[in-house]
Amino acid sequence: MSPVRLRAAAALAAMALALLGLAPVGPAKALERLVLLSALGGTAQPVADLADYQWDVRPHEAWGAELAAGSGPWSLGLRLWRSHTTQSLGLTGASDPTVRTSSLDLVARARVAAWRGVGLEAMASGGRLALRYDPEHLAIGTGGTPIEVSLPPVHEWVAGAGLALQAPLPGPWSAGLEVERRVFSLDTAHRSGSTVVMARDTFGEWDARLALTRAWDW
Repeated sequence: MSPVRLRAAAALAAMALALLGLAPVGPAKALERLVLLSALGGTAQPVADLADYQWDVRPHEAWGAELAAGSGPWSLGLRLWRSHTTQSLGLTGASDPTVRTSSLDLVARARVAAWRGVGLEAMASGGRLALRYDPEHLAIGTGGTPIEVSLPPVHEWVAGAGLALQAPLPGPWSAGLEVERRVFSLDTAHRSGSTVVMARDTFGEWDARLALTRAWDW
C-alpha cells in the first residue's frame, strides 16, 4: 500500500474510532431496546484509481437491507449491499463484462448527537466483498478456434466508516440518509514497458444510501 493510501486508511480508521468514542447523546429512552429492519437504496461510486483498470467509476445504483439490534444510542447489525459497474477489457470480438459487487458487513453505530428528534450517527463496518463478472466466460475470436477466457469471482475483506442522519416518521418508522467510504484490496496487473507488473493495491468506493427502517421493541 502506498504511503498516501496508508495515510487515507489510517485517517478513516481514526475518524471512526474518534466518533464511536464520543459520549453518545441519548434522549429519555436511552435504555430502549429495539430490533431494526431497514430497506436500503442509493448509489455506489468506485474511486477514480479503478479507472486505470478500465472500470466505469461513475455512480451506479445500489440496494440492500440491514437487520440490527439496538439498545439506547448503540446498535449492531448485519448489512447486505449490492451494486454493479462495467470493466472495459479491450478484447476484440468480446463485449465488456458487468462487474457485480455484493458485500455482507457487520455494522456498528453510535448516536453522537440529536436535535429535535433527528439523530446523527457514526458508523463503522467490516465484512466480505464478492466481485463477480457477468458473463464469467468470454470467447475471443482469433480467426480460427475462439479462445475461452475465464473471469472467476474475487472475494476480499472490506472495511468502512461513515455518518448517518436518522429522522422519525409516524409510528414505528424512521428515515435515514447515510454516507460511507469503504476500502478493499485487489490483486492487479499492469504493463510497464515490456514487462507485466503484479501488485496488490488498495481501492474503495463512496456509498450514499437512503434507509427506510421499521422498529420493534424487544
